[in-house]
Amino acid sequence: MGSSVAVEAASLVDVAYENLLARITSFHVKAGAPLSEVKISKELNISRTPIREALQRLEKEGLVQRTESSRFTVAQISIREVNEACDMLEILDTYIFSKASTLLTPEDAEELRLSVKRMNDACDANDRSAWTEADRGFHQLLNRVAGNELVADTVRETRRRVQRFWIRSTVGQFDRLSTCTTEHAELVDAIINKDLAAIPPAVQEHIGHLRENVVALLTTVALLTGDDVA
Repeated sequence: MGSSVAVEAASLVDVAYENLLARITSFHVKAGAPLSEVKISKELNISRTPIREALQRLEKEGLVQRTESSRFTVAQISIREVNEACDMLEILDTYIFSKASTLLTPEDAEELRLSVKRMNDACDANDRSAWTEADRGFHQLLNRVAGNELVADTVRETRRRVQRFWIRSTVGQFDRLSTCTTEHAELVDAIINKDLAAIPPAVQEHIGHLRENVVALLTTVALLTGDDVA
């Protein structure tokens, strides 16, 4: 009984989290807007405890923040923050990929190839969720092989905050996923072949496209809403 209740509670947190995440990253809720636990609880027909836990998770990811009165509001992500985050990702991804390249086993290399195949399959099916899972597996594998948990944690949180907007936008979705999949394939070739000279420019190109897409998205939203995203 106890374990089933715990599973149900965790599921409700996930439901609330995904609902709120979709609202925020699709810009249905503007930056700075209050997020009332009572209102959300009524809308989703879920008790306030799972709502609060979902908001706390979003706070950890930088998508929600607390006011001085401990109320939750939607966090603003600025173009400056996107650029700073992408600068960090370029440096840390280059480090992780380069280190992992020297430590890969044949089994790891095969799994990397499979992750790109999964991305291709998801792209062909225009399945955004499956593509995201394949991308997550790709990075988890390389983080594990590189073996630096501090760097891995920093990269995970940074990528999650920026990429949530990129992956959730429907504008040009297929083209973005297709281009990104091709870039992953090029990165995998460089990593498996231990081509340490090819990894930095490949990472720079890959993160550069992420940067361009998110900045363009924020700029478009700012034009429509009048928000300041500088």
